[in-house]
Amino acid sequence: MFSVIQLFVIIALLYYSTLQVLLIPILLGANYLLLRRLLISKKQTFIFAKAIRPCLWLLVSFGYIYTVHLLFLIPIIWFVLLSVVIMLGYCAVIWQDISLEPNVLIENTLSLILVFLGISFASLLLAFWHWPVAIVLLMVWLFTFFVAITWLLDFSNTPQLLSSLWALMCVELFWIMSRWINLYHLPKTNLLVSQAALTIAALAYGFGGIYFHYKKHSLRNALIIEYISVTAVIFIALILLSKWAIVV
Repeated sequence: MFSVIQLFVIIALLYYSTLQVLLIPILLGANYLLLRRLLISKKQTFIFAKAIRPCLWLLVSFGYIYTVHLLFLIPIIWFVLLSVVIMLGYCAVIWQDISLEPNVLIENTLSLILVFLGISFASLLLAFWHWPVAIVLLMVWLFTFFVAITWLLDFSNTPQLLSSLWALMCVELFWIMSRWINLYHLPKTNLLVSQAALTIAALAYGFGGIYFHYKKHSLRNALIIEYISVTAVIFIALILLSKWAIVV
């Protein structure tokens, strides 16, 4: 019932009004209160960190489809259907956060999708909304930091340090790629994918996979080769297929 009410409130705010900024305190507070009731045995800092990822999921996803809606004038029916898909993802994120033994594959997939959508939305903030680069870079740092720290909390002893280093690397890459913003239009859809999102998601897959298996004492040479190969193939494809000019 709570998620259904959230869904209709968010759709109304996004589609019919200019009050999207109200979603930030509403979502963060609602997610914190929800997880505090479910994770009664956890520390407040842990609950707060876990409450951030569902909030980021909703803000980034709805911000992305709202921007795409303005670009391509998506009919309300498709907007609602995409909103339902986003809310299903939100429920999956909440379920993973409250599970005693979260599914590793689902957890990693959700984190990669969130990174992918977040960086694509950041590229749209520059290309479509024309936000100042400095503000978008700060948002990218905060976004990648909190996504990383919520992923690392369950198995890392130094999540703050690693998250800060990862966020710094993402900001540097995004700043370099902001000089030529390549947005790929997926065939037969109104969805846009940024080159920066593909690059950072590939790095997240490679570095994250290797570190995860290292901490779980299951890292093997075959896994290292697999992660490095997949990341390298994506990088080579991006380099060969990109137009190296200022493209917005």
